[in-house]
Amino acid sequence: NRFPIHYIPNGIDTEAYQPLDPEQCRSLLNIPIGKKVLMFGAESLTNTRKGGDLLLKALQNLPPSLKTETVLLTIGRGGEAISEAVGMATVNLGYVSGDRLKSIAYSAAELVIFPTRADNLPLVLQESMACGTPMVSFKIGGVPDLVRPDITGYLATPEDADDFCHGIVQLLEDDNLRSSMSQNCRAIALAEYPIELQAQRYISLYHQVLNRQTKREQKVFA
Repeated sequence: NRFPIHYIPNGIDTEAYQPLDPEQCRSLLNIPIGKKVLMFGAESLTNTRKGGDLLLKALQNLPPSLKTETVLLTIGRGGEAISEAVGMATVNLGYVSGDRLKSIAYSAAELVIFPTRADNLPLVLQESMACGTPMVSFKIGGVPDLVRPDITGYLATPEDADDFCHGIVQLLEDDNLRSSMSQNCRAIALAEYPIELQAQRYISLYHQVLNRQTKREQKVFA
């Protein structure tokens, strides 16, 4: 604790990731008109750390009426296994590396659902935030930096699939709250997480360190 601590979060390209027209995005992804869309993304959707098992429990507990009007959109490897078990319409994009297609997916979704068990500052949530898509996740690690209750999304109790399900239902059924959260997401992404701001913060820190070193050297030679 005798050393200074500097908090510099990783930035994101807020030009590559930005809100797009939801209806056009759903059309491009062949998602039926009038359906609500939940998105889950990870490099491997079956990775225990990413909480695919918790997601299954949460989605299986959704009210039947809500399931019938909702589509699960997945990005990452292993989406087929989730599709078979979840009991709702799904669209699996598989592994996606391109920023444009990911932005289309985020913009097509009402919510990004991210049942992670351990993460620092998840890139999926940063990308979702930049695209103006509210989020449901667990209160672990660095997730609360991005998922801010009643501001950008819903934070569920860790490992509690029922609470996670409650968050999904609450936000899906409240269009006004989601709209407000969407605006907050984009505004916070622009204010706190542009990649240019990350670079500026590092430059500023380097200057501080160099200035301190210069002053120490001046004292030595004074």
